[in-house]
Amino acid sequence: MRTTFTRGSLVTAALACTAVHAQEEMEYVSNTFANTTLINTQTIETVPRKRSFGFMIQHRFGAVGPDEQAWKQFAGLDLPANIRFSFQWAPFNHMHLEVGRSKNGKTWDLGAKWRVLRQTEGNEHAVSLTVLGNVALMTDDFPPVGDNLYFGDGTTPFVYRFEHRLSYNAQAIIGRRFTRWLAVEMAPVLTYRNLVPVNGSNLTAAVAMGARIRTTVKGSVIVECAPILVGRQEGDHREPLAIGYEVATLGHVFQIVLCSSAEIVEQRLYPSPMAPYEDGYLHLGFNIARTLLVKPKAPKP
Repeated sequence: MRTTFTRGSLVTAALACTAVHAQEEMEYVSNTFANTTLINTQTIETVPRKRSFGFMIQHRFGAVGPDEQAWKQFAGLDLPANIRFSFQWAPFNHMHLEVGRSKNGKTWDLGAKWRVLRQTEGNEHAVSLTVLGNVALMTDDFPPVGDNLYFGDGTTPFVYRFEHRLSYNAQAIIGRRFTRWLAVEMAPVLTYRNLVPVNGSNLTAAVAMGARIRTTVKGSVIVECAPILVGRQEGDHREPLAIGYEVATLGHVFQIVLCSSAEIVEQRLYPSPMAPYEDGYLHLGFNIARTLLVKPKAPKP
C-alpha cells in the first residue's frame, strides 16, 4: 500500500507541475481593443490592473444632414448635445466598477465589469469573454401629468414612483483579435426599463457587434451596429449605427465618431429613435479616455 501511495503521489505531483508550467507558458492576447468602450458599445477590455483607474468623456452633438443647416448649425455644435462622464476603478485584476453621469435625463449609472476568459496566442482560449451589468437612475424632473392618465391596463391611475426612474442592463461580450490589425466582438444585450410609454416594451434585446481595423500603429477605424431583436420601435425602425476614427497612445484614447443617436447609456440608446441616417443625418461626437495604472504593491519580505 505504501508503494502504491508513493507512486500515485509522484504522478499527481508531476501532473500538477506540468499544469502549472503550461499555465505559465500560456501567453495572453492583449490590446484587442484600445479601450473599455468601442464607440457606444462595451468591449471585452477592463481596467487591466488592480487598484488602477479609468476616466472617460463621451460627447454627442445634435443631428445634422447634408444640407445648408449643417453649416448654419456648425456640424451640430450649435444644437443641444449629450455628454457623459464616467469613472472606473479596479478592485481586482481584469475587473472594474464604474459610475457615470449623463446629461440626457440627468442619468446616473453604476455598474461592474469582469473579464471571465482571456484569448491566448496559442488558441487554447479562442476568444475573450467579459460580462457586465449596471443600473441607471434618471434624476430629471418628471413632466406634470393630468388626473386622467392611466397605466397600460387602462384602469389604474398613473402615479409616478421612485422605481419608475430605474433601468437595468446586462450583457456578455465575446471578442477575438484575428490579426494584429483586426479585432471583432459580439455582445447579446438585455435592457429593462421600469417605466415605458404606452404600447412600449419594458424589455429590449439587441446584439451589439463591432470591429476595430488598425490602419497605422496608433490609428484605427472603428465601426459598430446593434440589431434590435425585442422592443423595436413602432413604425420606421432603424438599427443603432456608429463609425469613427481612433487614435490610441499609452494611457490615452481619442475618438472622433458619427453616430445614429445622441444617447450613450444602453438603457436609453437601444430603445430610442435613431436619426434618419439613410438621408445622411448623423450625430458628430467624440470620446476621450484616460487610464491611470497604479504600480502593484511590493511583496512583503
